[in-house]
Parts: sequence; C-alpha cells; structure tokens
Amino acid sequence: MRGDGFENSQQIEEAALRLQLDKWFEGWSPARKPYTADVLRHVFAEGPIDVVDDFGDSVRRMSSFQEYAETWIPIMAVFGEWAIRPVGTPVVHLNGDLAVTTLTFVGGGTMNSGEAVKIAQHGTHIWRKIAGEWRIVHEHLTTDKVENVEG
Repeated sequence: MRGDGFENSQQIEEAALRLQLDKWFEGWSPARKPYTADVLRHVFAEGPIDVVDDFGDSVRRMSSFQEYAETWIPIMAVFGEWAIRPVGTPVVHLNGDLAVTTLTFVGGGTMNSGEAVKIAQHGTHIWRKIAGEWRIVHEHLTTDKVENVEG
C-alpha cells in the first residue's frame, strides 16, 4: 500500500464508474416495460459519442445519443420482454479522467410474436469523467454465439 490515499481514491472512482455501468445494464433490461433509452441518457456523454454495434447481421454506427435512441427504440419495440446480465465481472481500467470497461453479457427476451431471442455480446466502453460523472464516449459491442459464452 502506498499510504497516500491513492488506492482509496481509485476505489471510489471505480465504484462510481461501476454504478454507471449498472445503470447501462438497467437501461438495457426493461423487462416487460417498453424500452425507452431514458436511463441511458444519463450514462452517455452529451454531444458527440462513437458507437459501433454489430447487433444482428449488420453493423450500426451512431455518433450522438439522439441517434442511439432513434436507432434502438424501433428495434426494441418488437420485444415484449428484454433483459441482459453480465457474464463474470466487467473489467475496469482507470487513468485520470479516462476509463475503459470490458465486459461480456448474455440475455434476450420474447418478441411480441412470441418468438424467444437469445443474445451474447462482448463490449468495450470508453468513459470520460465529465462534470464529476463518468459518461460513455465510445461503445463497441460485438455479437457472439450464446453457447460460446455460456458454455
């Protein structure tokens, strides 16, 4: 231990970042409520962001939260139920006002038609501390087969 408070401040920052990451999972787990992206608005940075996601069979790129919401709300409208959960513990790397989290998650739901859907993705988030809060400035998600992640 260094004894200069560094470890304690790192622990505090990591805890604050993990709370934001929990909100990200919460935003993507509306259960039986309609997906709105409202919870996620306070997780992403205002202004330009960079999002790359290969959900399904195409790659989607988004450069603002507005575009993020406009992309996902219609896609998620076909689900009557949806939730995701982390596999293992997301890894956090902190350096000043920047942080990186890497994670794997599984989940899915039921479409309005009754069809069940399962998903597994690996993700990387780059966070910046803005006005005292950790905010996502970059999100990259890559789809995997559920059986590769759950075994």
